Amino acid sequence: MLRHAEITFDVHCYYKDRIGPRYRVYVDNDLITERTFDYGTNFHVEETVIIEAFAGQHHFRVENVDPTLGTFVVENLKVDGIDPGSNALFEIA
Repeated sequence: MLRHAEITFDVHCYYKDRIGPRYRVYVDNDLITERTFDYGTNFHVEETVIIEAFAGQHHFRVENVDPTLGTFVVENLKVDGIDPGSNALFEIA
């Protein structure tokens, strides 16, 4: 049975040029969203994405589309407000 889950995480971005880098958010092999980081250098934002998935283990990853433009650090992953203990793997009950 499919269920909705709310995923929140912080994205820290470091870049020098005026053009912010882009990143893609994946759950398992499914692209959830692609965003351009356009909030200023050395800044972070809290992202929220809603997914619909089957119960069980899922893989989470953020991919830098063009690493020459900057770097990203992802922290504080939460699924439905609960820290799964990993920034890469989480469980949907």
